[in-house]
Order: sequence, then C-alpha cells, then structure tokens
Amino acid sequence: MSLSGISGLPPLITLEEHFLSRSVEPGLFKAIISRLEIEDKAFDLSHIRLADMDASGVTIQFISHCASFSGKRDCMVINNDIATAVKAHPNRFAGLASLPMGEPAAAAEELRRCIRDLGISGAMIDNHVNGKYYEAYEYDVFWSTAQELDSPIYLHPTLATNSMKEWYDGSYSPAAAASMSMDAFGWHYDTATHITRIYAAGVFDRFPKLKIVLGHFGESLPFWKQRIATSKGLGALARSFNEVYDENLWFTTSGVFGIAPLACMLQNTAPERIMFSIDYPFTPMAEGMIWLEELRNSGLVSQEQLEMICHGNAEKLFGLPSTPSTLGLIV
Repeated sequence: MSLSGISGLPPLITLEEHFLSRSVEPGLFKAIISRLEIEDKAFDLSHIRLADMDASGVTIQFISHCASFSGKRDCMVINNDIATAVKAHPNRFAGLASLPMGEPAAAAEELRRCIRDLGISGAMIDNHVNGKYYEAYEYDVFWSTAQELDSPIYLHPTLATNSMKEWYDGSYSPAAAASMSMDAFGWHYDTATHITRIYAAGVFDRFPKLKIVLGHFGESLPFWKQRIATSKGLGALARSFNEVYDENLWFTTSGVFGIAPLACMLQNTAPERIMFSIDYPFTPMAEGMIWLEELRNSGLVSQEQLEMICHGNAEKLFGLPSTPSTLGLIV
C-alpha cells in the first residue's frame, strides 16, 4: 500500500519520537543509528523531521531523547535543545524532558524547570538507572513533584546493565542474546515489572493522581492485568491494581503495528487510555500510517474512538488545544 492511497485519517499526534542531541556523546546509539542508516533523522529537529511528518500526515510530534542519558548536565543540555525546537516550531513539536533519575531530588528540580520555565509538556524517563528502579521512598520527592505539576511521566525501556545481560546468555548468538535483552521481550518485561514494583511499594497510594504512560502497547502489562490484579502477595494497599490501571496509566502503540495487540488491549483497557505513536526514527512513519489504515478498516474501533487514539486522548492528557490538521505546513 502506498501512502498516497491513505486519506481521510484524523489529525495525528505521536508521543514516542526520539532524537539525539549533538551536544552530548551518543554512546552506543552511534552504532545503532549507523546500522539503521538513520543518522540524518536522529540528529535532526527541523526540516528532515518535519518533511517526514508532512509526508505521513503527522500534525504534532512529541520529541524526546534516546534512552540511557541520565547525567544531570546531559539532561539539562538535552532539555534546552528540546525547548529550542518547540519554540522554533510550536505548532508541530511538543517536548518530553530527559531527567537525571539517578538523583531523585535533581530529577524533581529539572522536571520543575522544564515544565515551569521551558514550556516542556512532560517527561520521558529511563526504566532504570544502572539497575536502580524508582519505588523506594527516596523517589517520593520526584513522584510528588510530578503529581504537583500534573506532569505525565512516560516510562521508557532502557539498555540492560551488564549483569542483566547475563540473564539472556544461552546457546545462541550474542546478537540474539542482545536482542532478547532489548526489543525481543527484555525491555518490555522489565518495564512492565517496574509498574508492579511502584504499585507494590505504595507509590500510587501516596500519589494517587500520577499520570504514567507506557509505550509498545503497554509493555505487555495489559495482557497480564488480570493475573496481577488477582495476586494475593502484593500487599495490603489502599488502591487495587485495577483501580491504578484504570486511573493512572495510559498506553501508546509505539513500534508495535499489528491489529491483534490492540484487539487484546481493548478487552480490558478503555479506548480513552490508548494513544497513537510511532517510535521514530527507529520505526519508519510509513509503518504507522499503514497500521492506522488497517485499524480504520478493521471495524475494531468506531470513528470516534479512532479520533481519540489518533489525537484526542493525547490532547486531553497533555492539556493541548484541539488539533487542526496542519498537513503540508511548516511553521
């Protein structure tokens, strides 16, 4: 199917769309973007990216930095880059901040700076920092700030530590083991488990208004929702897992373009909680557009629900104005 044959889709807001700052050392991502031949797209926050958006009908793109950049200085530089891009193209870009999650107080401070001073809309945080997760009381300063600012927090997979990588070693190639630790399940399992960690630790009891976003169709969490909710071992918590799932979590479609995962999710997840995303530049925008056409023709969602998934839910979550179509415009 050619993109020229796709017409009549609603305005599109995409939420998990990455870039690499030229002001920080790219680390492992230098090899990744080189192998995928996406260097020009990864480093660009202007005409190349906007042209790809126009070609695919993406109205607004939330830009966020690639994972595993958690130093305070790097995060500040990255966030300044995001703010500059949003200021240059305010009708096309919104931003999700990078935060130094290894230092909870510094992460809270930087989140406040980004929301209050830079006009960034929320944050995308690594799933862990060197194997450290965010359920401990020392992270209450961060979660309380996110709740106070009413800032959505997008919890995104990050690269496994060396000790984590050992879990995936086996009688297959190192490349297969590396893939298992990343997109071939490891990333998704680990991020979903993080939600159960902060749930079991009472974070959602202490901060009941948190807004957490998970990508990749919920990192498998929707599939396991009933199993988790009926577990007797997670502790005596004020709020049930189902309540937290329904009131504190949102999900995007990033990088997973099949109708079956959405059909599964819609069995236990309100359409109001699902938002379209692509995972650009690691996933071509064309794949997302073709999936949307398949979704529209599947009968799985109504036209109203399609509108919500394409843009309405993101507008509501992030407090954006209703989105007019800006296809073909660069402002």
